[in-house]
Amino acid sequence: MGRPGALGLVALLGLLVASLSSGCGATLSSGPAQTSPGREFSVVVDLDGEPLTLHLALPITATGPSAPLVVYGSGDGGWFGTAVGMFRAIARSGRPTAGFSTRAFMNIEHRRDRPLNVTHLIDAYQHVVSAARVQLGLAADAPAVLTGWSRGAALGVLVASSHEPGPAVAGLVAIGLPAREDLDLDSDSDDDATAGAVGVVPASGPRALDLYRLLERIAPRRVLVIQASHDGYLPASNARQLFGDDSSTARLIDIDARNHRFDGAESELAVALVDAVNWIASAASDPAERAQVHN
Repeated sequence: MGRPGALGLVALLGLLVASLSSGCGATLSSGPAQTSPGREFSVVVDLDGEPLTLHLALPITATGPSAPLVVYGSGDGGWFGTAVGMFRAIARSGRPTAGFSTRAFMNIEHRRDRPLNVTHLIDAYQHVVSAARVQLGLAADAPAVLTGWSRGAALGVLVASSHEPGPAVAGLVAIGLPAREDLDLDSDSDDDATAGAVGVVPASGPRALDLYRLLERIAPRRVLVIQASHDGYLPASNARQLFGDDSSTARLIDIDARNHRFDGAESELAVALVDAVNWIASAASDPAERAQVHN
């Protein structure tokens, strides 16, 4: 959501290799961490006649075509600053990773000659996931770990909770997930609504979607929410009330950070992101969990 003001986060996350390798501050049990996000490049793909840039990261160690794909959507500010820092931190999980600007994505969807609805939005998002698999040389049914920050998290919830997410959707990592989403272009911001404000809900009205209620539909797929303690839209304590208790397939991580951008807790966030992605992706290799999803 909005316009990140913390360009320094990209540089800070680039210095976190040591803490990722040591597991310092990890809340979950992480797999092996990479020393770099791997090879990064960008391509332009067609989204129903409109160009959308996909940002891609291939791991240093080669993976097979059935390796889990991580798909990340930025906040609605676009592809810079904090959003890029999160993408690169996620790519350190050592998995093929694709990211895109939800600002560009939503602008394309709003330019169509029809009213925007959730079904169309989910179809377009799934098209992006399919394009990412192709660009990274993965199988058409390679498991997808959906991730995103703010509006990107909201879109991930909509896709993962839909009636037909497909068995290849392994689960969701939602970062800075707001309470509601109304899919408008101008209602949200990646910056906190007011400096020092807490508990602000930017989306309201008849079109607003209750995102935490939708999380319940993702089961038996895994879901993990990462929330800042002082998030100006929805502090972690409020998110916990909406989320409920942790379970074997659903977890919420509270990070002590100053705002929606997780300022002051960059290293803790980077470690939590890698751990979260690995926890979701591990379900894709668990025969029992795969059977549950297919059923």
